[in-house]
Amino acid sequence: MPNAIVDVAINVLGKPAQTALALFSLLRHSGHHIGTIYFIEEPGPLNSNYSQAELLAALGGRVRRFLPQATNWRYAVDPERLADPAYRHTLRYQYAFEATDKPYLLIIHNDCEFVGDAVGLLLENIGEATGAGEIGQCWLCPAAMRGLCGPGRYLDYRPDYAQLEALYASIDPAVYRRKYTEAPTDELKRRPWPLPECRLNEFCCLIDMEKARPVTCPQGPARPFGAYVDVGDPYTGNGILDIGVAWFGDLAHMGHAFRHVELKECVLHEGVGHKALFDEERYVACEERAVDILAEKFTR
Repeated sequence: MPNAIVDVAINVLGKPAQTALALFSLLRHSGHHIGTIYFIEEPGPLNSNYSQAELLAALGGRVRRFLPQATNWRYAVDPERLADPAYRHTLRYQYAFEATDKPYLLIIHNDCEFVGDAVGLLLENIGEATGAGEIGQCWLCPAAMRGLCGPGRYLDYRPDYAQLEALYASIDPAVYRRKYTEAPTDELKRRPWPLPECRLNEFCCLIDMEKARPVTCPQGPARPFGAYVDVGDPYTGNGILDIGVAWFGDLAHMGHAFRHVELKECVLHEGVGHKALFDEERYVACEERAVDILAEKFTR
């Protein structure tokens, strides 16, 4: 692909039909932008009980397959082990982050369907920002519930920890939010902004590698994009922050900017991500739906 300026990182843990749909639909709409697809296949029964050979053969020479030594699941990153490439590459997308030679890296989930040129849209909008995509898990955030913040407004509302704690306490207990302030770490107390639910959402986002790589582990001080961190009570799970949150916060404090880009016209993301792995009925329904779409759109 002589004009390709974007490589793709996709982590695969189960969902074979959805994985095929994600990649075939991405290439249909944005293939002219794309070079290498880093197909990172996590070890474990969700992957070992079926073969990816047919899908990988269909994708041809675009694919660079990588099998990390272990699945990191949702474990908080161990900073003491980040110097070890074998450990570091168990963090989602990290192998592609280090291996790509393109100016941009597109990170996607393996349960998306692309219905428009998402890559073109992100390239048009990234400008001087380090990353572009949908910013914030605002549906979980008390600041958004109170109208203090919202998608693309993460720079405007910067509470100190006392204000953040009061904000979380002000929400009706019946309203679900993750209770980071119940047993906060020193890191959360010291650095409450960006807010705990703020990140560049990984289901589909574009990263400017010329800006991000020099400041991100292993070259720089920012934690890897795929690192989970714990800012609350590790025994309840309330404190585990999602992928991208630590990296987003580290770069924001270095002065890097991120561009909020609505993707709903280009990307359908209905597989509910990680949670689907624990809901057999939903998992099967999503796989069957993906098979039907593949048959309808990609076999004629």
